[in-house]
Amino acid sequence: MIPMKPVRALAAASAVFAALLSAVPAGATTPAGTAGTPSPAHVSGPASASGAHCRDYWFPVTTGPESKTVHREFGRLCTSDPAKLGKQPVQVLIHGGTYDHTYFDWPYRPERYNYVRYMTQRGFTTLSLDRLGYGHSDHPPSLALNFDTAAHTTHQIVRYLRGGALGPKFSTVVANGYSMGGLTAQVEAARYHDLDAVAVHAVGHGLLTPRSLLRLGTFVYPALLDPKFAGKPWALDPGYVTNLPGKRTLFHGPKGTYDPVQLRYEERLKDTMSVTELTDITLKSYTDLTKRIDVPVLWEPGRYDKIWCGTTDDCTTDPENAGEDRFYRPGVLTKYVVPNTGHGALLGYGGTDYLAGIVDWLAAKGIHGVR
Repeated sequence: MIPMKPVRALAAASAVFAALLSAVPAGATTPAGTAGTPSPAHVSGPASASGAHCRDYWFPVTTGPESKTVHREFGRLCTSDPAKLGKQPVQVLIHGGTYDHTYFDWPYRPERYNYVRYMTQRGFTTLSLDRLGYGHSDHPPSLALNFDTAAHTTHQIVRYLRGGALGPKFSTVVANGYSMGGLTAQVEAARYHDLDAVAVHAVGHGLLTPRSLLRLGTFVYPALLDPKFAGKPWALDPGYVTNLPGKRTLFHGPKGTYDPVQLRYEERLKDTMSVTELTDITLKSYTDLTKRIDVPVLWEPGRYDKIWCGTTDDCTTDPENAGEDRFYRPGVLTKYVVPNTGHGALLGYGGTDYLAGIVDWLAAKGIHGVR
């Protein structure tokens, strides 16, 4: 269990940020879009590094069932063969904090680290999202961002896919979530029961240790202080934070488990996250929700995850991650600790094992790519 001092400190910090938000000037958030069906997205930035055929979309979403404000959530749909859209299973890819969709569409050595490239070459369609508050998506007030919101927006996007809003109807939809995206995927699956399978990594059910909390506390600072986000009106919202320069090693294992060049790409491609998401993932229990998931779940933590395995920094020995299957229905969970990588499992040397493990697991559950 977490001692109460770190918990109270996080709760107090969250209250301070909430008070500060009242000072955010009107219009500091990105304007919301208008209701309708998904539309082509015209965004500035590099094309997909995957080499696949990709198309970008704005998905109109609301933050909750009662909300009337419609926001735009960005998604990049990729396939090796556009003629097979709808015939291939689609993987909805949900990034974690301080990343955006490029986590799964990584530009450095894409032949090794690019998830979209790997999966599209094996007959899957991928939809890489920027969750609300990230990347090209709209940035509502940071207090609106938590995992109930993220699960609700993801559910709306799954409905678009299944309903044929992009043209073909996708009959097989899998979610793959990294870190905060993994929690998003599991909350979505538990609440809405509209997925065929869920893969997650870098997230677990054990409460974060004091050492992990300290690491996270010294990792972030307000996005408005970072030159990368200068001039972004939403950065005036003090609830949006990013990592301090030179701190990206937190997402990697010990030296020898990752390419040091990755750190330059990590810093250049970093995004933000909200304080409310950070407190949500550390203070709120989703255990009861997880037990409602009724589709197969693959849990693939990187062995040297310094955040989720913060007692020993080794997920094969960390007591907080033992017996993970007790949080799920019997027979739902498959667990595989990915060797030679850390919290960002895809970006370490063990990322190739992580990729192959997902394809093998999906095949074992009857979900195959269509080439």
